[in-house]
Amino acid sequence: MTLVLRAAMIQMTPDNNSGKTWSSTWLEVTEPGAVSVEPRWKACKPKFRMMCQAICADIQSAEGSGKVELENIRRVESGEVEKIASSGNAWEITITPDHVWFEGLYSQGEGGAVTFAQFKIAVETYVRFLSNPAKNAIEIPFLDT
Repeated sequence: MTLVLRAAMIQMTPDNNSGKTWSSTWLEVTEPGAVSVEPRWKACKPKFRMMCQAICADIQSAEGSGKVELENIRRVESGEVEKIASSGNAWEITITPDHVWFEGLYSQGEGGAVTFAQFKIAVETYVRFLSNPAKNAIEIPFLDT
């Protein structure tokens, strides 16, 4: 099934105060043409929620944490290392040549295994989105394989 990977700026609203909003970066995997739902995290396919949450929480800039995660991906892909466990603000991400899985550092859960290729394209897309000063949305095909 072909899905869509979307990196965008969205408006966030706290559950207890619908009058307060702020802009935030966002990453999700949805069906093509899917309508946004509230709360927004429910729009993301359950299989990819942990991946998207981990990337959004732990990559704040293209030049800093984004560059570090891309280097981790390169090191595993090149065979330089077999496995990397990287920690950020809220998640530990374990990267192997076949799969990537996630463990929340604050009781967000663990699991959410995705393929190396899926993680790589999600990180590359999100870093490209963050590097664009205008923060124009990026939407690309994303395979669920």
